[in-house]
Amino acid sequence: MNEELNAELVAAVRCWCGWGTSAMPHRDDSRLIERFGRQRGAELLREIVALEDDFYISDARLVAANVPDMARRCADDFKRKRPGVAGDIVDAFVWCYTFDYK
Repeated sequence: MNEELNAELVAAVRCWCGWGTSAMPHRDDSRLIERFGRQRGAELLREIVALEDDFYISDARLVAANVPDMARRCADDFKRKRPGVAGDIVDAFVWCYTFDYK
């Protein structure tokens, strides 16, 4: 993935899940559409949902000893499945996952 598209996807994931603007994850499709426009927002949303689906396949919530262990495990699982994804995207999904399963 080229740097420009990767940067756009990072911004889209952060916007969608509320990273940096919310105390807890708050996924909001309309916020994404408002920021990126209807067509591009819909394209980005499809990519984000696919990434999130792959991220949430992790069983870290079932096997981790604690929240930091869960964070490491789910990140590692995702990085094996999607090695080219930006670390900022991984961090945003770790935030969501650990909040959802704490």
